[in-house]
Order: sequence, then structure tokens, then C-alpha cells
Amino acid sequence: MTESDAQTSEERRDSGTAVIEFIFASIVLLIPVVYLMLAVSQLQAASYATTSSAISASRIAARDADPSERRAHQVADMHFTDFGLTGVPVTIDYSCSGVCGQAGSLITARVETKVSLPGFPLLFGSKYSPHITLRASHTDVVATAGEG
Repeated sequence: MTESDAQTSEERRDSGTAVIEFIFASIVLLIPVVYLMLAVSQLQAASYATTSSAISASRIAARDADPSERRAHQVADMHFTDFGLTGVPVTIDYSCSGVCGQAGSLITARVETKVSLPGFPLLFGSKYSPHITLRASHTDVVATAGEG
């Protein structure tokens, strides 16, 4: 067997492996990148929804002498639905500097939510799924009686 025949035989054994290696490498690299993009986008959406809910809750409390937690939760649910997140647990707490409901006092709304990473509720169940806790707060001035 000559040297050129050995080289041709070697080339035939390696032919086509570049395609297989490219496909395998693409899959190994593509799946984690796609998952990372999904997780980051879900967390960003939850962050926006949490911040929007805190702003809305403080505005509701600042303009209403008797802030309704039910109304604040309805608005928070609307914000989370707008960002594509449903069934996310949301807690809303209020605190006041001075007398609550008195014109000119400050009211702060704190919103906390727990967001599961994509795919984990299917593996562990929604109760035991790992999650990330997001918090946002917003302070607003209670409106005077004439500003309504």
C-alpha cells in the first residue's frame, strides 16, 4: 500500500464526522443557552410586574382613605397576567409614616413574589419547586381631601 492510498483511506474514515460533531456541539451548547434565555426573560417579566404592582398598590393606598387589599391584589394579578405570569403568589404590605390616611403622610407598599424557574415545577411539583424571591417597594404621598 502506497502512502497516497493510506492517506485516501484515512480521509474516507473521517469523511462526514464534521457534520456529526457540529450537530452534537450545537445541541450541547444550544439547549443551555435557550434555557438561560427563558429563565432570564421570566425573571425580568416578574421583576417588571412586581415593580408595577408596588407602584399601583401605593397609589391606590395614597388616594383611598381606606385602602382595599383586595383591590391591590386584583391590580397586582392584572400586572402579572400582562407579563405572562399567572398563579404567582403575591403578598402586599403597607406601612405609613405618620397617621395612615392623613393628607401629606407617606405610605409605602411592599410587594413580594416567588417565581419558579422554567421546567422545575414539572419536575418537583409547584410546592417543592426551587424559586427566586422578588421584592419591590414604592412610597407615595397621601392625597389631600381636595385632590381626590
